Amino acid sequence: MRRGIRIGVDVGTVRVGVSRCDPDGILTMPVETLLRAPDLSDLDRLADLVRSHEAIEVIVGLPRHLRGGEGISAKGARKYARRIKKLVPDVRVAMVDERMTSHQAHARLRASGIPEIEHRSVIDQVAAQIILEQALELERMGGRSPGEEIILEPNEGAHT
Repeated sequence: MRRGIRIGVDVGTVRVGVSRCDPDGILTMPVETLLRAPDLSDLDRLADLVRSHEAIEVIVGLPRHLRGGEGISAKGARKYARRIKKLVPDVRVAMVDERMTSHQAHARLRASGIPEIEHRSVIDQVAAQIILEQALELERMGGRSPGEEIILEPNEGAHT
């Protein structure tokens, strides 16, 4: 398995959960919840986190339907991932299936004894942790980088 910090991202329409792992890819931890902003300042903050942690990879959750299809949420997540890639072009950005992560995140918080009313402030970070854990497990099992890599076209600039 490659050594290096990875950043996990759970993209929502209102909030974006961010997590990270240790350099050995063993432990994941919540980082912060970003509020989506019309001026895209949430993306700038995410890019700052990627750079400050010297991450080798960003894993973005791809919200598929239970049967595997993609809807409007998946389209939004793909657009967000492309924007991340434009801001940190030297870092691998990939998407992994995130079906059921919100459900798993709520279950994990309940199991930790956190009251349901307090979930909102951290649920996105926990979902990002689960997305990252799944990607790390895929890499351990498959021996290669996980997910569907985002590749920019040569004419795609940093401001689109």
